[in-house]
Amino acid sequence: MYCFGNCTDAIAWKLEREKELEVMKNLGRALRMTLRYKWSLIGSFVCSVMVAVLWSLNLGAVYPFVEVVLKSKSLHEWVIEQDETSANLIAQKQTAIEAFEAELEKRDGNRDTDTDASTDTATDTHPANVSPEIASASSTLIRNKINAARYDIEIQQAQSAGRAKLAPYIAKYAPQSPFATLAMLMGLMFLGTVARGLFLMGSMVSVARVGQRTMLDMQNDVFQNVLDMEASELGVKGTGDLIGRIRGETGAIAQAIMTLFGKTVREPLKMIACLSGAAWVNWRLLLFSMLICPIAGFLMIKLAQVTKRANKRAMEESARLLNRLYQAMTYMRVVKAFTNEDNERSRFKVVAQDVYKKSMRISIFGALSRINNELLGVTMITVSVLAGGYLVLNSTCYMFGIRMCTAPMSFGALMMFFGFMIGVADPLRKLADVYNMIQGGVVAADRVFPLMDQIPAVRNPVNPKPISAGELEIEFDNVRFEYEPGNQILNGISATIPAGTSLAIVGHNGCGKSTLINLIPRFFDTKGSPGCPNGAIKIGGVDVRDVEIKQLRQKIGYVTQQTMLFNDSIAENIAYGQTELDMSQVRSAAMKAHAHDFIMDLEDGYESMIGEHGSRLSGGQRQRLSLARAILKDPEILILDEATSQIDPESEKLIHETMAEFIKGRTTVVITHRLSTLDLVDRIMMMKAGKVVDCGTHEQLLGRSSEYRRLRNLHMEEVA
Repeated sequence: MYCFGNCTDAIAWKLEREKELEVMKNLGRALRMTLRYKWSLIGSFVCSVMVAVLWSLNLGAVYPFVEVVLKSKSLHEWVIEQDETSANLIAQKQTAIEAFEAELEKRDGNRDTDTDASTDTATDTHPANVSPEIASASSTLIRNKINAARYDIEIQQAQSAGRAKLAPYIAKYAPQSPFATLAMLMGLMFLGTVARGLFLMGSMVSVARVGQRTMLDMQNDVFQNVLDMEASELGVKGTGDLIGRIRGETGAIAQAIMTLFGKTVREPLKMIACLSGAAWVNWRLLLFSMLICPIAGFLMIKLAQVTKRANKRAMEESARLLNRLYQAMTYMRVVKAFTNEDNERSRFKVVAQDVYKKSMRISIFGALSRINNELLGVTMITVSVLAGGYLVLNSTCYMFGIRMCTAPMSFGALMMFFGFMIGVADPLRKLADVYNMIQGGVVAADRVFPLMDQIPAVRNPVNPKPISAGELEIEFDNVRFEYEPGNQILNGISATIPAGTSLAIVGHNGCGKSTLINLIPRFFDTKGSPGCPNGAIKIGGVDVRDVEIKQLRQKIGYVTQQTMLFNDSIAENIAYGQTELDMSQVRSAAMKAHAHDFIMDLEDGYESMIGEHGSRLSGGQRQRLSLARAILKDPEILILDEATSQIDPESEKLIHETMAEFIKGRTTVVITHRLSTLDLVDRIMMMKAGKVVDCGTHEQLLGRSSEYRRLRNLHMEEVA
């Protein structure tokens, strides 16, 4: 059992790693999509660099303010004073070096006497008391002190050389009085802030363009692939879930991209600029202040992992909520008709409560991330204040026996170091929410890219065959279909509809009538159980699976019982699918469908908006618009699925006259229960339990089929 448990854990670990690799792969694909807009990314990066530089320069203004202005000096006086201080320090170091070298020469001359001391304790070097130091120090330590003193001289000489380069500009442009120097510093800080704001705006706008354009590209790609899906796949995934992925998840990815190329680039650059400034002031003190960073980084990674899992669950619950909301809004009349408002409210509250709980978990983890970053920044500043204060107050270069600076730090240098450390803490605080946003984008990418990668079950053939123009024959050859394995809906349907003739399909609900006609335009493909042939549907002698989908569907007109209209004008709905809107043809089609009169009674006529799902029209009016759409298309094959079920008897009589003329010479398949519609067709096919039980004319079926007579009698009783 122990071995079995270990094996199970190993398999689970492997699956988890593979899943993480897939998630990172999806995020990488999202980032590669942003490379289409590389110039915007480059512009954003340049702007971010300038923001970071100006940010550190503004903080660096603390030094001249403290060391120059607050001491009532001008920059000219400050340069002179610094040069004098450097000269004095160099002189002291030179004196110390000479004393150390003299002692070494003396010891080399007295090799018979071992006078080397064993202590290696480091102390500050002061020429005034050099003799006692030499007496108690070893030769190795003296040589180290000589090297340290020479290094200090090099530092002072480098600083003097830097001031020498600045001196001509200071002499030419710098004010002469302390107050004028203060005014100049404040003016430069103001201009720097304005410039930083402009560069920040440039960075944010560039990143927003990349994020929004990438989101638009993803939405287009996902929507394109969703439209290619098999109709049954859309039903399984749920409309709300698909809408959530197309709009919500792509938005989360865009937000993650904007965060990644915005804050995640800009704030670390500001940190780097400030850390560089702090390192320039005292790199040893900076390293000492950052000892807490590994612990904070470890906690940050752990919080990021937990947040990713929470984001995934929250998005799944949000999709459920959107599905619940979409269905309730779509079928509002049914909800009200069955007085089921309380039940719908309860179901919505349950799902909304789950979303709330998941969102609160994310908020808690986000707050912990912020606390972690805040503590990191405060700890770094606290350590630097304590260590720097010790060095300045004691005028020493050493702490815990470790050298912390080349020369005792001045108060101005310490304040500038603090300023840079505060400048590091602010970006750390702003980065607290970055992990949540990026993890949200990672999870969203894991939900969006599978939709983009999904291969539709119904695809175009590699080498499509054309269908000839004119009247077309439809042949069902042993057609089988199942939505779920083992549950056969169609079980070996075989029938032929000669070109230019019409066939009505009748039978009880659930016998497979609608499924059969949905196979003609390839909304699904034939699909049988393992070991059973799928069969084929042929149009004009060509298997529909060998025909380009677009060409196949262009030859078919389709009118369903459930009218499918868009929230657009009547003219646009009738002309849906046409490349151009020809109003004369639209009116002609509407007249044939007996829709023109009620259209003209509307306030805006053919430009009237019909509302969502055609909600501003009656059921009969909606069906007449669907018929007008099919008439305008003028297809070689016409499919009518209970197309006149919601039309009043008077309109039905007029439409039947139109349909009788329209279907002449056109291959037509009709699903209906109305006897009046059966009079229009050439033959009638009866189905039962996914099989054809009889096929013939109305008179033939009346004479030989008891099932047909029973259906006819039932319908006549309903009409009566």
